Amino acid sequence: MTSIAPSERSVESSLQYWLAFLKFIVQKLHLHSDASDLSEDDKEERRRLWWATYIIDRHSALSFNARPRITDQECLPLPMPRSDGVWSQMGPLLPWSDHGSHSMALTYHVRSLDMLGVFLPLDRILGEILECRFLCDHSTFNTDENFLRAIRKKIIQNLAQWFHSFASLVGSEFCTIAEPECESCPAAEAPAVAYYGFHMYHCMFVLLHGPMDVVRMYQDLEWQASPEFLTAGEHAVACANIARHILQIDPQLSLMYRFFGTYFLQSSFIFLILAQKLGRHSDNLILHNCAINLQVLDMFVVTTNMDYQRTFAKLLRRALSYNMGQSSLVQESDGGQPPGESPDVPESALDPEMLRYRWIPGYTGLWTDPMGLE
Repeated sequence: MTSIAPSERSVESSLQYWLAFLKFIVQKLHLHSDASDLSEDDKEERRRLWWATYIIDRHSALSFNARPRITDQECLPLPMPRSDGVWSQMGPLLPWSDHGSHSMALTYHVRSLDMLGVFLPLDRILGEILECRFLCDHSTFNTDENFLRAIRKKIIQNLAQWFHSFASLVGSEFCTIAEPECESCPAAEAPAVAYYGFHMYHCMFVLLHGPMDVVRMYQDLEWQASPEFLTAGEHAVACANIARHILQIDPQLSLMYRFFGTYFLQSSFIFLILAQKLGRHSDNLILHNCAINLQVLDMFVVTTNMDYQRTFAKLLRRALSYNMGQSSLVQESDGGQPPGESPDVPESALDPEMLRYRWIPGYTGLWTDPMGLE
């Protein structure tokens, strides 16, 4: 199930249909409700399948500029999954000794440092951000700015709940990996999923405070002069710093590269825009974060070779080479420079290749027609 993601051309054209089929299957099997006649192990397996689908649903909604297919309302009857530690123990699972402790999964608190424990509450928040984004683009609901501001404030409160519960499990020292001054991993015992989850947490602020669409980011001068831009930029810097540590603890991005790619791309847009707009006036912080993101993108290309990552790596490399005056940065991973590219000419506008990936009404994010038909 976790292999469903924007990837090879052979599956891109049918990806949306497979996702719709996935939701149909899990609902047809009634995985969103416990069956009383099953063993605890069977119940837990059904729960984990449902919640894995929930995570995929929200991730694909962001990736392909869609609304989540699975609503939180559907999840109300289903308890949260047990931690990986309990699930992997030998022998049958025991019934919950205290039904009250068997709390619902619809929470913003991190209960355990594993895939479901970290990402379930984050993906609930992601669903809220996506719904808020669609309200902002709706001709009826986007007229009440106070209403939208109240929604954003509530989402920020939910993110605070996630962070405080997460920090209580990993420790405050671990959270310093989001700071530029942190060079080494302060908590070697923290699992890799904690690094990816912390990156996604900061990316949620980029999505919430930014237009989400690279062209809107580039053209919206009012947003660029607003506090929202500064907040998005601060968290984009945190994302770049965390990505640097992810390369240290998971050099091949093997844990969850298909999921990480979308959040990494969204957190990187702002640096491409700044590098292109400021040109040689870009400060060291911008160039440093661009260089970090380029390192991660190069590893993505080696690991997955997805179209959107190759495209973004090419544009970021070109902007860096112009701003830093180092033509060597333009060399592709195969040692050659693509024909027709000139590292000495700054970009006056976004590259047409990047315009294929849009997060506005009528576009489908990373899902582009393999034949090049929009």
